[in-house]
Amino acid sequence: MRHRDRITEYVTRFPGRDDDEISKALKIYPRQTVNLECRKLQAAGLIERRPCQSGKLGNYPVLVSPGVDKKSAIASNAPPPVHTSATEDWFWEGNVAEVVAAYLKASGWAILSQADTLSRARGVDLHASRGNSELVIEVKGYPSKVYRDARRAGQPKATNPTLQAGHWYAHALLKAIRLQSMFDNAHAVIALPDFPRYRTLIEETRPALCKLGIALMIVAEAGTIEVDGLVE
Repeated sequence: MRHRDRITEYVTRFPGRDDDEISKALKIYPRQTVNLECRKLQAAGLIERRPCQSGKLGNYPVLVSPGVDKKSAIASNAPPPVHTSATEDWFWEGNVAEVVAAYLKASGWAILSQADTLSRARGVDLHASRGNSELVIEVKGYPSKVYRDARRAGQPKATNPTLQAGHWYAHALLKAIRLQSMFDNAHAVIALPDFPRYRTLIEETRPALCKLGIALMIVAEAGTIEVDGLVE
């Protein structure tokens, strides 16, 4: 049975489970595979993704009337509703942080703390340790092209995402410098989703990043991570 079918069946039986719970229950690894499949199922109208009690995104089956084929019901409906939650984007900051945390755990790092992105918690986004080494990581997502709030959901943003991404990168760099000053024995890292705009900014600032000793983790949509400048 395909991952898609197994996940659909599981969500129908256990509505509200998040991606981590599904990954563990069905033994589908890496966890990002479940995230990708669930987002595809959501795009197809087969499941809904919304915050659950844990604060993460829970997966819920789309309910239709008894005896009605689900795919037929979806096809006959009006245009699909506009998604209003940024958490649905793979490049949302919280999703990027989860991928980085999973990568670190798989590499033998212990997560000392992880900020709650949904509540916009302040402080270190990710703090990890392994042996005598510590990482303090500033995580940034990528700006969406459209508004997410209910009042203007789906409408194009007035600010170009590439311009906004420049501001976010500058903020991440400043935060990394501050973290490096606060944690003398830790390596400061900036984690970003893989977008051409960020790649350009990284190349423009690479000499300074090297001098400052700030490393990078670039997260791809598929869940892989490119590590740059981290000396252990």
